[in-house]
Amino acid sequence: MNQNERLCPHPSDGKAVEKEYDIIVIGGGIAGCSAALASARHGKKTLLIEKLIVLGGLATTGHITIYLPLDDGYGRQVIGGISEELLKLSARYAYHGNDISTWKEDGRRYECKFNGPAFSLALEELLLSEGIDILYDSLFTGAQVSEGICSGVYVENKSGRQFFGCKGVVDASGDADLFFRSGSTCIAEENSLAIWLYFTEGSNVGAIQKRGGNDAPGLELSAFGTIDTKAQKHIVTEPYFGDTGECVNRFIIDSHKRILNVLKDNPSASPASLPGMADIRKARRIEGAYELSDIDADKHFEDNIACTGDWRRPGPVYEIPYRTLFNGDLKNVLSAGRCISTSGEAWEIIRCIPQASATGQAAGTALALSLESDLAVQNLDVRKLRSELLADGVILDANKE
Repeated sequence: MNQNERLCPHPSDGKAVEKEYDIIVIGGGIAGCSAALASARHGKKTLLIEKLIVLGGLATTGHITIYLPLDDGYGRQVIGGISEELLKLSARYAYHGNDISTWKEDGRRYECKFNGPAFSLALEELLLSEGIDILYDSLFTGAQVSEGICSGVYVENKSGRQFFGCKGVVDASGDADLFFRSGSTCIAEENSLAIWLYFTEGSNVGAIQKRGGNDAPGLELSAFGTIDTKAQKHIVTEPYFGDTGECVNRFIIDSHKRILNVLKDNPSASPASLPGMADIRKARRIEGAYELSDIDADKHFEDNIACTGDWRRPGPVYEIPYRTLFNGDLKNVLSAGRCISTSGEAWEIIRCIPQASATGQAAGTALALSLESDLAVQNLDVRKLRSELLADGVILDANKE
């Protein structure tokens, strides 16, 4: 062994506590980043665990690089707080500079297209500047739970199996992984095949849907799914769920086959980048104390912790109840992002970037307040939570008369 070499340490077995934190956030997507920011800003020592090597999740690694509207479709802003902050951050290194000062009132909805890698780097810089520890390339594998209290989480990485202690956890995994592995009831919904990727500008990609406008110079962001644009028929016969290894694996392999078929049908097409994770829209979510559903559009909830419009059409506004973030099993764990308790069209809305950020901020804030009050998340004074969220720029009570 020469002076530039060293003996590799023995693999960790997860029996020793690597480090203790107030709050651990599982998942470095937009929901997880927002939860970690809220936690740290409320004075909590925070660790963010991410299985990939960049932040942003589907928004960056998945190539879904469009920050959807914060309004109700008629020019009224209904999402604020960290979600608005991250919108501005995503535009900081945008391709052509984005005017984010106004929300349109002429029937058009504002959308910000951003540079995914640049947004990832900006997110990392922001989180590190707030004193948040980030653990990359580490896969969450389980939690230590006793009598409804999670006292730490297990991860697997190059060191082996590691254990990190904590006082509370935000499950922003996108798939309710901590809830699921702790035995809580979870729900999965079928998805269609959907792939987002970049082609070199001018590639002939047939009838694939172009996302249009403000792409990276020389690149075109395209999205396509289960419809074979040449044969005009579905290329799969089974729905895709995102709650098992087999389902996710089949989604990935079929995605790759679909892309290869495009290249075979369009010899001049030239892909520049493939998504680094499965572009599954709705995977696994918790069965919470309340399930937000289609019938809740325009309804007022006294415990709402965020609001959202419908990015697909103007009009409906959903208030998101705090009760969608927890269930009756875990006393110091909250969900955030697409794995909160929603169904139907509400789930279709909540899974997106601005809404993931909004629920992440609510979860990080609520958990911090619960720890300060020594209360289970189910017993937190929602009035105090809402007061904190309002002070932090969150828009509440959009449907209150």
